[in-house]
Amino acid sequence: GVGVEAQAAAMAGAKKVIATDINKLTLRLLKFGAEKMGLDGIIEGTVFDLFSSDPLPKCDIVVAADVLYNEYLATQIGLRCHEILSLKNPPSLVVTDSQRFHGTDFLQALNERLRSKDGKVKPLEWKECTLEQVTSSGVLVKEDQTYDVKTRMVSIGWGDSSNDD
Repeated sequence: GVGVEAQAAAMAGAKKVIATDINKLTLRLLKFGAEKMGLDGIIEGTVFDLFSSDPLPKCDIVVAADVLYNEYLATQIGLRCHEILSLKNPPSLVVTDSQRFHGTDFLQALNERLRSKDGKVKPLEWKECTLEQVTSSGVLVKEDQTYDVKTRMVSIGWGDSSNDD
């Protein structure tokens, strides 16, 4: 969830990561994990409803972490990605999906929106990757766990991804 990807972004060198979730318990768990990893000065958890009309919080990096549970959520993530990429000075964007539920690949619709804005935009593509030695905790987990996470991601303005500007 949000903790794995936020920690990965911070561990990879982000100076500030604002991780959002609608669930306050999730954000408390994120704070706990960030503190355990010594990343609490980098990661900030904020309650945010993707379906609200509120603009995304101003930040350096946007992480959409394993929230593509169904087509409805995936469509909204795609709309929010378009919102981000339409900003004059967009923050870096990282979207991860380790679960790959059916009907949740929003990239085709996002690429069509971006192409209509500027016909020269390079299509965004998923990149397969493994995040190594990630530590996290959960509601039903008594102790922290450290493990490798296999995921796919799309990113803009982040690291050495093929989707970077």
